[in-house]
Amino acid sequence: MIKPSSALAVAAIGSFSVLVAQELPKSLILSGDFQNGSFQSLTFVNDVVGWDTFFNAGFRGGSTVIGNIEAGHVWFEHEAFIRPPGSPTSFYTHNNSATDALDELDFHASTVGHVLAGSGYFENAGQGFYSSEGLGMAPEATLVSGAIATEFSTSPGMLGSFAISDASLRSAYEDFFTGNNLGAGVAKPDVINSSWGFPDPAATSPEILAIDGLARENASVALVVSAGNSGTGAPVSAPGSAFNTIAVGSLGGASFLTPSDFSSSGLVDFYNPETGQAIVGVRSAVDIAAPGERMVLAAYLGDSGGYGAALPGSVVEPPPTDEYFLNLDGTSYSSPIVAGGVALLKDAANTDAIFNHQGNDDAYDTRVINSVLMASAQKTEGWDNGQDASNVTTQGLDLKTGAGRMDLNTAVDVYFLGTRELAADGGGVVAEDGWDAATINLGENFEYVLALPFTETMTLSVALNWFSVSSYDEVSGAGADIAFSDLDLEVWTLNDMGQFLAKVGESISDYNNTEFLRFDSLEAGSYGFKVVHDEVIFDLTDTVTSEYFGLAWNASPIPEPTTWLMTAGASLLLLRRKRA
Repeated sequence: MIKPSSALAVAAIGSFSVLVAQELPKSLILSGDFQNGSFQSLTFVNDVVGWDTFFNAGFRGGSTVIGNIEAGHVWFEHEAFIRPPGSPTSFYTHNNSATDALDELDFHASTVGHVLAGSGYFENAGQGFYSSEGLGMAPEATLVSGAIATEFSTSPGMLGSFAISDASLRSAYEDFFTGNNLGAGVAKPDVINSSWGFPDPAATSPEILAIDGLARENASVALVVSAGNSGTGAPVSAPGSAFNTIAVGSLGGASFLTPSDFSSSGLVDFYNPETGQAIVGVRSAVDIAAPGERMVLAAYLGDSGGYGAALPGSVVEPPPTDEYFLNLDGTSYSSPIVAGGVALLKDAANTDAIFNHQGNDDAYDTRVINSVLMASAQKTEGWDNGQDASNVTTQGLDLKTGAGRMDLNTAVDVYFLGTRELAADGGGVVAEDGWDAATINLGENFEYVLALPFTETMTLSVALNWFSVSSYDEVSGAGADIAFSDLDLEVWTLNDMGQFLAKVGESISDYNNTEFLRFDSLEAGSYGFKVVHDEVIFDLTDTVTSEYFGLAWNASPIPEPTTWLMTAGASLLLLRRKRA
């Protein structure tokens, strides 16, 4: 979502709902605040989240497919999408089979597509080079554009707002999650990004039930979504309020560690279909955060989509291919940064003999990916997940930034270099970084023992994720909530025999499907953690007796003050890149 210049609202147009989520500040367009040519010094946000580690190692998303489902389509004619000569065709536009879908090019989808897969490739006097202006997170990925709008708002004050129908939304998400009808030779996406939203704090609308069901039944496809731009304390928008998505908040400030004041962060609700009751304000919806301010992104100024509908007097035809919107803010851009990060992780995994779809499907599961991102996340300013003096939390995540800012550098340690799934379910001895995927029965607890004791004061983050049991019927297009399990996460000290001795913290939220613990300072000693499956909140089938989960953890020494200074200096060097 782009930061709105007026309050988020929902209005009715016929039988459809207007999903207000893509509104640019009025002055941005009306003052002609876009340009071409050389830019001033800009912060390269990709490097802020550790992108350069993958880019420099040659992992640029080339083996992955990214889906982007927005109101309209990405305009691939902009220079930001030019790829080097000889590169394979990597951009596709999905034809929505719903008869009322517009399938129009749109300015908002184009800016998001730039963040996802802008190539950054330019030619000057016959010589090609890469520039930070054009580089998206996964500049060699295949990008498939999907569109769900059936109508765009004609009001400049509601720029980018749009309507959908059941058919337009379900047609797109069903095709993208299953890999059907995406084009000849286009594989099922590894990750889908969606930067739109509407109020549904209990995640009970038919559209969101369908998305949750599709996400669970196609767990290798991570759905990354924006949290919303309604401001601090406002409930996170759907589909961010759904259970089986990765919802992303926005960060700004000098170091992109400050929660954006426009980023939605309010608790959402839990609906129990067994009792027919909604428990208000009990779920932490934001999973993770990423930069979402001061973006410079490809400008589509053509006569279609939200721009053409709301600002016909500003349309330029043919659209210029070398102009950029300046200073864009919004969770619309935080979300594709994280989605691009997921693509990079999976791109690197595809080259690993252990991490391939034939040998280890668990490595690609959204519950594992989300846990890896959370366990490796960097703590943001004011981060607070409600851990009390005894390190007990019933909240799990920070309401504004979830586990913190995505950190792909640390994710390398967690995903690739530590424990990479134990051979059997039930826990076991693990390295100080790593992940596991397992199925736990109701009433069981799995014990994980860190192989080596801490010999100095350490930090420790542990993340646990599972899905709401949801279904999707491809015949009727209906999604449904079936069951919801309650898992808990505990951290313990161990005795000299490696036995669990004393509990030092626990995350025990009843209605979240994420548990998270962060320790900024754990004394030297031996530690372990437990995953506990203690109850099922509801089960409409009376058959759910187990739950599949993804677990990840990261332990690190506390940096000395001089190390912090050196790291900060190195970061400044990276951030002072200019376009050649």
